[in-house]
Order: sequence, then C-alpha cells, then structure tokens
Amino acid sequence: MILMIDTQRPLLRWLTLAGLTALLAAVLVALAPRPDVGGDRQDASAPVEAPTRHLMVHEGDLIIKQAGTIVDSLDIRGFVRVEAPNVTISNSIIRGRATMEDAILLWAGSGKSAGLEVIDTEIAPTHHSPRTHGVYGYDFTLTGVDIHHVIDAVHIFGDNVTITDSRLHDHLHYINDPTRGGRPSHDDGIQIQQGRNIRITDNELSDAYNAAIQITQDRGAVSSVTISGNRLSGGGCTVNVAEKDHGPVRGLTISDNAFGTSRFDCDILLPPTTNAETAGNRSLGSDTVRVERRAQ
Repeated sequence: MILMIDTQRPLLRWLTLAGLTALLAAVLVALAPRPDVGGDRQDASAPVEAPTRHLMVHEGDLIIKQAGTIVDSLDIRGFVRVEAPNVTISNSIIRGRATMEDAILLWAGSGKSAGLEVIDTEIAPTHHSPRTHGVYGYDFTLTGVDIHHVIDAVHIFGDNVTITDSRLHDHLHYINDPTRGGRPSHDDGIQIQQGRNIRITDNELSDAYNAAIQITQDRGAVSSVTISGNRLSGGGCTVNVAEKDHGPVRGLTISDNAFGTSRFDCDILLPPTTNAETAGNRSLGSDTVRVERRAQ
C-alpha cells in the first residue's frame, strides 16, 4: 500500500518529519488485519485442549526390573508391574488386558519399587470386571494421574505415598459382585490398609460407592496421613476411618477439603478414640461439614 500525503494542505502543513512518521505508523496499525472474533473464536479465558500426543503401542504386560527406567508416551495394552527403584512412568496410558484373574493395572507392592513416580498418565482399563483395580502398592508418587472405571482406584498397604493433582472417578460398581458373595461392590477411591507418611492433596475424588477415602488398618497400623485441599464426594461416608484391632490412627489431618454429596449425608466418619485435625473443611451442599463419631 502507498500512502499519499499532501503537505500543502493547511491541516498538515504544521507537521514535522517526526509527526508524519507517527501518523503513518498509526494509519498502518489501523489498517492491519484484525484477528477473527466471530462465533468460532475460542474465548481466551476458556481452557485450551492440549495437542494429542502420539503414543507408541506396547502390546502385553510390562514388567520393569531395571532401576531408573523411564517409560514415556506409551499406550500399554497390558498390566504394569514395577520391581525396581526410581522408575518414572509419564505421559502414558495403561489399559490392562482381558483376564479371569485379579486385574491390577499398576502393581508396585513387591517392596522393590521405592521412588516410583507416575506423572500425567491415564489408568483406564479396556476390559472391565469385578476384579479390575487401578494402582496397588506403596512407595510411590502419583501426579496428574487420571484413574477411572476400576473398583478401587488406589490401594495402599505400606509407607511413603503421595497422590496429588489427580482425578479418581467413575468407579466400576456391581450390585451382585461375585468377589463379595453376591453383595454390592466395595469400591473406594483410595483405600489405606497400612502405612505411614501418606499425603493426599489437591485431588478430585468422586463416584465411589463405599468411600472416597477409606482407612481400614486391615494389615496394620496407619499413621501420619494428610488429606488436604481435595474436592471429595461419594461413598456412604466420604472419608471413612476404621481402627479395627490396631488402635487410634495417629497423626491424621483432614483439612481444607471441599465435600460434596454422599449416600448417608456423612462427610467424615471417625472412631471416638482417633483424633484428627479438621480445620478449614467446607461443604458444597450444606452449611456445615458433617462429622460422625462411632467405633468400627
């Protein structure tokens, strides 16, 4: 484009060279192409979908026995078993496979997998059954993990577990579960049977029939557990704590969580002899967080 300016006109006679330069820049900006603001334009405040990552398919089970192994961008069509320390699994999906046996998608319970990190990974079975579960074990960290369509999403029976920035949702549930003698499934978001130094922070847990978080002490004592900053719903009581034969749960913090609905209108169930720090919790459906006290 060529812009013609007649400096003999009275309106422009006073302009200096600097003034003409500024005017020219302003006109060019005004005439520049504008971004499309029509109906197909995405609002800048709306979330933008991440580009689809190409995943390499791994057919069959993956058993990791080399310390420090990094698994990245795999579509794993089998079960994963970690039997080495300091393994990282990232940007992947674990689908499992068809089986008539227990279908644990990620096993980290051999005592050999300390330092396991699972990051930005989906755990979602292709084949569903009453024996389908998500992550079993201890000594692991889950960050940004999406677990769904399993009975128990995470099953802990040892020390040093961190679960953060993750979603556990859409659990499998069977009205007549053959693994429970025809009774309904006992699906939990997170079940803690034994262990200490367990942190569950900034997650979203929903849709489990029994509890979003269940402490059972079925295998031994549980202590030093922090449940904080989560969005929790579902279950009979959303957070359910039992002592069994191992006495009070020591060092329990349940704080700054947002509670949704549950089957029994019960947010937290605690035995009378277990003390918990419960500051900062809030209810999304009523005025107060509902805490029940009874032995179990």
